[in-house]
Amino acid sequence: MDEGAVEIRFNGVRYGFWQKADVRESVDDLCATVQLSVTLPGHGDSLGIDANTVIEVLIAGELVATTRLDSFSRRVGAQSHDLSLTGRSLGRELVDSQYSRTLSGLKLEEIARRLCDDFAVPLEVAAPTALVPDFSMQCESPANALINAARTANLFFYPTPDGGLKLAEPDAATPVATLIYGEHLLDYEVTDEYRLRFSEYCVKGYDYEGNSSHAGKAKDDGITFYRPMQMVADKHGKGRGGCARRTELERNRRLARAHRLELPLQGWRYQAAGDGGEVADWRVWAVNTQVRVVIPPEGIDDVFLIGDRSFRLDDRGGHVTRLTLMRRAAYAGGEK
Repeated sequence: MDEGAVEIRFNGVRYGFWQKADVRESVDDLCATVQLSVTLPGHGDSLGIDANTVIEVLIAGELVATTRLDSFSRRVGAQSHDLSLTGRSLGRELVDSQYSRTLSGLKLEEIARRLCDDFAVPLEVAAPTALVPDFSMQCESPANALINAARTANLFFYPTPDGGLKLAEPDAATPVATLIYGEHLLDYEVTDEYRLRFSEYCVKGYDYEGNSSHAGKAKDDGITFYRPMQMVADKHGKGRGGCARRTELERNRRLARAHRLELPLQGWRYQAAGDGGEVADWRVWAVNTQVRVVIPPEGIDDVFLIGDRSFRLDDRGGHVTRLTLMRRAAYAGGEK
């Protein structure tokens, strides 16, 4: 299967000479990140790109990210020049900006839509949301407030190909593909990142209207020494649970992130099955979709959620997709 090239499209121009590429996105990040580079003869130029340029990134002819530049560098030698650019999707303004906003009596989706409208960031809402009685930011990152509110509701904010955000529940649909060690996978990596885990979690809050304090606690029985994490509850998500729920979700998400499975796959696409089981078109891998993984040496035959996805291109590995998989149960409220 010919995967084609990595291309960028801007101001009516298409540019597809990139020799190295890395296009990443995650269910835990509002922005997709893009790194591209190439070496060409001559002195070159800036390609006509500046800080205001909106750049579409295409993988195998399919739009995967819409970005603005974080940096662009041109290194010039006697006979050649190197071009390197890094960028993030349009949602980066919600991450980088320091902003003040007060809203009352709105659902989370309505709050997100107003903030996204302020920064001209598209928003797709694919999950019901509850009322957030009071939402207030003072000179802070909108991303932090949105992510905290979404996590309290056990929802994801993650980037979409048009540069915007999607607000959705952890995917529960049928796995999009089955990956079998020795057939689709030549190698894999199992990571236990113990630094992400704590022996106990505590979220503390205070209800100023009711003049009362609240706290929620949860333990990780796999950490037998004292290693606490104490957090102050934000008020953005209090309409969807309380301190106890926030504490359990924090523990469960950290368990999911701490024990993960990473799979390198040749190519950028998978062949999806149609609704009737027939073979459908080739599609690029996407976060917040499920895959079945079979690795007999590890005793693995289970369904996992794609948490991170990276498309890579270089002269050694060629076209590679790297998936980071996690147990969906951790995001659905249960332990892994």
